Amino acid sequence: MSFVITAIVFVLIFSVLVLVHEWGHFIVARKSGIKVEEFGFGLPPRIWGVKKGETIYSINAIPFGGFVRLLGEDNRDEKVMKNPRSFASKPARVRIMVIIAGVIMNFLLAWVLLTIGFIFGIQPLILSGDDVLGAIQDGTIQIQPGIAVQDVRAGGPADKAGMKPGDQILQVNGKTVFSGDDLQATINTAKNSTVVVEVDRGNNSHVFLNLAAGDSGGLGFTPYQLIFLPRLVVQEADQSLKFENGTIQAGDVLLQLDGKDIYSYDDYVTGITQSKQATLMLWRGDQAVNTVVDLPVQQRVIISDVFPDSPAEKAAFQNGDVVMQVNGQSISLPDDVIAITKKSPGQLLTYNIVRDGQPKTIQVQPDKNGLIGVGLSILYPHENQFLTFYDKDEPTTVLKINDVHYPLWVAPVKAVEESYRLAGLTVQMFVNVLHTFFTQFTIPEGVAGPVGIAQLTYTFVQQGVLSLLRFMALLSLSLAIINVLPIPALDGGRLFFILVELLIGRRINAKWEALIHTIGFVLLMILIVAITYSDIVKLF
Repeated sequence: MSFVITAIVFVLIFSVLVLVHEWGHFIVARKSGIKVEEFGFGLPPRIWGVKKGETIYSINAIPFGGFVRLLGEDNRDEKVMKNPRSFASKPARVRIMVIIAGVIMNFLLAWVLLTIGFIFGIQPLILSGDDVLGAIQDGTIQIQPGIAVQDVRAGGPADKAGMKPGDQILQVNGKTVFSGDDLQATINTAKNSTVVVEVDRGNNSHVFLNLAAGDSGGLGFTPYQLIFLPRLVVQEADQSLKFENGTIQAGDVLLQLDGKDIYSYDDYVTGITQSKQATLMLWRGDQAVNTVVDLPVQQRVIISDVFPDSPAEKAAFQNGDVVMQVNGQSISLPDDVIAITKKSPGQLLTYNIVRDGQPKTIQVQPDKNGLIGVGLSILYPHENQFLTFYDKDEPTTVLKINDVHYPLWVAPVKAVEESYRLAGLTVQMFVNVLHTFFTQFTIPEGVAGPVGIAQLTYTFVQQGVLSLLRFMALLSLSLAIINVLPIPALDGGRLFFILVELLIGRRINAKWEALIHTIGFVLLMILIVAITYSDIVKLF
């Protein structure tokens, strides 16, 4: 029954998207005085049709989408092209309006669907890694490090062994589980055997559960959805520093610095250069550990020039002296030195410096302008880094994805913003698909054709009407963007030739244009077949 419902919804979605697109062409063509010869539901061959006025309204055998046939759209007959009601006879401005009308309708449909979704509340459309990180940072996606149990089937092996929702899986049969695939592989090979699962229930409370798998190999529990986030793992820590709540250990995973999520070394460096003390949240084995550390100075000030006849030269400063303190105040920036000397004209200042690795004290009296006559630069010593890291993708449990909800008067504006964002991502993804396919002859991960979209339709049918609206909005935007790109055989390709016509002042040779559209159509069919084949392979 689910299959039948999914198939019906799949056909309806595609038909609505394409019919809305074609209706845009239809209505603008009629308003422009162009004869519409046929408006078809589905694709030929025709199985039924009725003529109303001058237009045939038909139902066709292939139940996907539809089409509009305009007088003179592709006909090269001179008599037809001169007919005042033919598409070819119309000025470039009119032809452009007819062509882009379908794209505009798809954009409008997506905007309406997203507006409805935002009013009632829908989950965000997450299409890239940046989307995931942004949703985590604004609280839309709630996560937890590691692999956690979501459901335990009553009466199943996990239930009998005492597993509970929320348990964090540490090891299975003595081996660390790194991904859902690892877990599934264990389940698949667990027929008629006992599986020992080590779980944590908070406060470092480890429990070993003996799960007696049945003939089906199922263990009777379902983990939460997993994602893999880039993290920094501690390789070495300077133990001479004082850490609150113990020390930082090798293998600790850095989650946050001063309350901000850390995903890269750049994030970390930005964080530690903004304060002299840092609060670190680390993931150690199965629990979060918070520690506060007084950061070593990230940079020092070095004297790069000593000006002739200056107070500094008279006090015997030298190029390469590293300024540690001035009058007992620690120095880390040239501005620190300048601020002190500017406030102390004529006063004796004590500089603590390091010269050739040896500490030294020099006293100097700034002139009446508060200057001692030195050039200052920043020294970035490697040894001041108190932690060393390496990158690793860590399994992370998605506990919840919150709905995005806006008031009635805000939702339409947010729908425009979301449409713009998704349109940009669609262009990037489609260009990447074309580049990868025609240079490497492969289909990138995450790209779906009709078969893949049918699978996704099943998923969204299970999630409800609002999820289907969100999915339909994305498909409508994708259809609009792909159609408007300057690809032969698509609306964008036809638009491109009209723009060239306006640029050079005459129409492109009809035979050459037809040939280019034919080649473009063949290449698109090859791409669609390749994507469909990739979808089918993924099923097995």
